[in-house]
Amino acid sequence: MLKNATISTFFQGVLRSYSQIFFSESYWFAIPLVIVSFLDISAGFAGLLSVLTANITASLLKFDKLPTTKGFYGFNSLLVGLGLGYYYELTFVIVVIAILSGFLTLLITITFQGILGKYYLPYLSIPFVISIWIVLSAGGMLSGTEDNQSGVYVLNKLFIIGGHPLVNLHQWLVGKITSNFVNSYFLSLGAIFFQFNVFAGFVVAVALIFYSRIAFMLSLLGFSVAWLAYSFFGMDLTRLGYNYIGFNFILGAIAIGGYFYIPSKQSFFWAFAITPIIALVSAGLFVLLKPFNLTLLSLPFNIIILTFIYSLRFRTVQSQFKEVQIQEGTPERNLYSYQSFTKRFPNFGWLQIKLPFFGEWHVSQGHNGEYTHKGEWSNAWDFVIINRDLAQYNDNGNNLKDYYCFGQNVVAPADGSVVVSEDGIDDNKIGDVNTFKNWGNTVIIKHAEGLYSKLSHLQKGSVSVKTGDNVHYGQVIAKVGNSGRSPYPHLHFQLQTTPYIGSKTLKYPLFAYLENGKELRTFSYPSKGQSVKPIEENLILKITFNLMPGTKLNWNVKTSKGTDKITWEVFTNIYNRSYIFCHDTKSIANFRYDGVHFCFTHFDGDRKSLLYYFYLAAFRVPLLYIDGYVSTDSLPVNRTFAGWRLFLHDITAPFFMYLKSDSSVRMKMIGSEFDVDSFEYYTKLTGYSFSRQVWAREFKLVVNSDNSLKFENESLNLEATCESY
Repeated sequence: MLKNATISTFFQGVLRSYSQIFFSESYWFAIPLVIVSFLDISAGFAGLLSVLTANITASLLKFDKLPTTKGFYGFNSLLVGLGLGYYYELTFVIVVIAILSGFLTLLITITFQGILGKYYLPYLSIPFVISIWIVLSAGGMLSGTEDNQSGVYVLNKLFIIGGHPLVNLHQWLVGKITSNFVNSYFLSLGAIFFQFNVFAGFVVAVALIFYSRIAFMLSLLGFSVAWLAYSFFGMDLTRLGYNYIGFNFILGAIAIGGYFYIPSKQSFFWAFAITPIIALVSAGLFVLLKPFNLTLLSLPFNIIILTFIYSLRFRTVQSQFKEVQIQEGTPERNLYSYQSFTKRFPNFGWLQIKLPFFGEWHVSQGHNGEYTHKGEWSNAWDFVIINRDLAQYNDNGNNLKDYYCFGQNVVAPADGSVVVSEDGIDDNKIGDVNTFKNWGNTVIIKHAEGLYSKLSHLQKGSVSVKTGDNVHYGQVIAKVGNSGRSPYPHLHFQLQTTPYIGSKTLKYPLFAYLENGKELRTFSYPSKGQSVKPIEENLILKITFNLMPGTKLNWNVKTSKGTDKITWEVFTNIYNRSYIFCHDTKSIANFRYDGVHFCFTHFDGDRKSLLYYFYLAAFRVPLLYIDGYVSTDSLPVNRTFAGWRLFLHDITAPFFMYLKSDSSVRMKMIGSEFDVDSFEYYTKLTGYSFSRQVWAREFKLVVNSDNSLKFENESLNLEATCESY
């Protein structure tokens, strides 16, 4: 079984070497590209020999399996083999050279991965350019090589492969395509695989549009701008189709417009803007290389794309033109994943600063307060405790101990280290203030470079930490007092960028809190008059959803087709992100657990699997029970729509998105607060096109007190149970 899996993985890597030429990891997209490469038998076999050699060698030398499987280590060798077979007949000598060139190109690939990887830059097809120059230059000195003349006999090649039907199709295409522009576009696409005929380019174009509508549009954009640039500069337009120049603009536009950068209006603009530069560089390099009898190949594309990516790393202000951080496989996936993630997690990567106390408190003064929170010190909060009558104190309020918050514990709002610990300042009598030591007893904690929290007006003698101490969230560090410029007991809390008492405040949101007992807020700012309370995780939900790597979930599934047993397992990937893997369908679903919500962030696999339905139902579920609270979210449209709707939407998506998928989850608690039997999640998913509802789905997920799960969907006649794990 393991041997079969290894062989399957190996051949996937070989196939993906073909699709990687278009920055793709799809082996389905690779199939028509393989067919195109064999329109010239000599080129096809030489290319296959080279890519097989590269992948076998990478395996024997124990290089990283992941890039090998994805085709990263094979596509440059493939291009070298294709070029070799295009120039020379497939003799025994060329077979040997194809094998050796596959090995050579792999070594150059690994070398450039190390060199450019230090700067987080891709090596693109630089190894191909260097290797093919070396191999073709050496070819003229070798005996046993013959020039490949098959390029002259296109119809003969097509007849050998597909007989009269293929020849007739080619002739029909040639007869219908009378435009020099369209003809050159197809020739440029075919030239990527060293196939200089309209039929090859037509097949690549069809495969490209089914693989990615955005990539197809960018290929047209790049070639169109190059066509106009050549016309404007008065250069020879025929070189675009009949030389190795046209595909530089096609691949350059795809790289900038949708692969290395998130597809958007800005990415399309820069794909447009960069193309004349590639044209200018192509013209210059053509003249420079001519005395050495070297062809341009993809050199202009490599030079401009690398310099463009590297230069943009020095931007001082971020814009809507965003670099892709994690490749999803297609420009569409990059776009949908980015838009979904930024909308759902706008504060991703921000430190989680929480309320510095337990229980429910009242905001007596918020940002831009009416008393002291003004100017450079405006972004701060004052907290007190009030009773049902909104009073801060008991009896007449003349004594410090009359105030409900006086002497209450103050806790560290996040992990960090203490940089200031000032104690010993007397607490004021009610109504008095200390303007000399106006901040009173204070603790300042460093949480990260440029992020500090300050807690002031603390009770004399209550500070339990000293400078240099490491603290963790929830650790008691002092008690609320009335020291400094404080006429009545309260807790002053602010964030700042420097570690000094008196530093100006920083506007920075609090991670999560309960507002007025019924609204869950994340990365928000409490306002004056609000009652706020830290989030208290429910133990049952925490145990159920805080899935640790190695956890296995065994499901018993009942459908109209019968019963089945399905096993899931939790893993962590190379980006330290957790995911659930279904052993039966090989589907995966990435998730996040932050103590407030359990959220799915990505799904890849079978859309008829239990894991997919669970992904939809538990896309975002709260981990605490709030009576009447409804959690809402938006799902990526490519995970919920399919077929013609998504196909058409992909075309407009970089500029305008009209499809939308919404999720709403309400909870129900069975039992009492002190004796919970279960929590029930009712999820409703709704799909919209131009704000008109086009589909809806409903799921029910039950979390029992013993941490077992039950999952239902009536329309699918699906019921699944998972015993405690």
